[in-house]
Amino acid sequence: MFCRMKPAPSSTLNWFSCTLLFFLCTAGPSACGQALVDEGIWTAYFSQGEFNSPRIQSDNSLWWLDAHWRYSGDDLVFIQGIIRPGIGRRLNDENSIWAGYAWIGERIPGFDIHENRFWQQWITTRQRGDVSFQFRSRLEQRFVSAGAQVGWRFRQLVRAQKPLEYHPDLLWVAWDEIFFHLRDTDWGAVTGYNQNRVFVGMGRIPNKRSPWRTEIGYLYQQIDIPEDGADLNNHILSVNFYFNP
Repeated sequence: MFCRMKPAPSSTLNWFSCTLLFFLCTAGPSACGQALVDEGIWTAYFSQGEFNSPRIQSDNSLWWLDAHWRYSGDDLVFIQGIIRPGIGRRLNDENSIWAGYAWIGERIPGFDIHENRFWQQWITTRQRGDVSFQFRSRLEQRFVSAGAQVGWRFRQLVRAQKPLEYHPDLLWVAWDEIFFHLRDTDWGAVTGYNQNRVFVGMGRIPNKRSPWRTEIGYLYQQIDIPEDGADLNNHILSVNFYFNP
């Protein structure tokens, strides 16, 4: 790491600054090269919990649902929607495995693209003092209406959060997720680095017993465009709602 946390009152700012620096330094191999720039707002809903059914007696059986609405440009035009359900199994207190399906609708000038996607992932969590870490490895099989070939993509997310010292209902939040295409396709995927997303912001939990959490912050997305020799850099206001009953 670039710096070490100290148990002094200023450790929260030190931790947040170091985490931000680390994530920005991993923003992509060509984030400083030729680039196209856009802005937008992304909103999302995330929920997961245990099955509560007489037919499913094990507390280790889990369900997952997330949904996304994404807007871009000065006029905040709707560009993408995602619905992603899944099921999972808790292996122990720190590890779980998941599998599911996602439907993606995307609007590109001139035509619409629809995607059906299958996904599998492994999540592990760690606690270091009052800092919580999450590592998520996800594999996707993508069926895109713009072509006939199946795309394979790997995504790795690293997330950290830390409560404020004097306001435990508030959280510093930072995460980084990097994407790699695993094969070329006839709809434009090129094997290798695809994109990176970096988020820094704050979260709020109404109270200790509340199943709700809200996170809002800045999301930087850098996408590699191999055929154009350029990058797309998106500066995004990200608003996320979490419900874990």
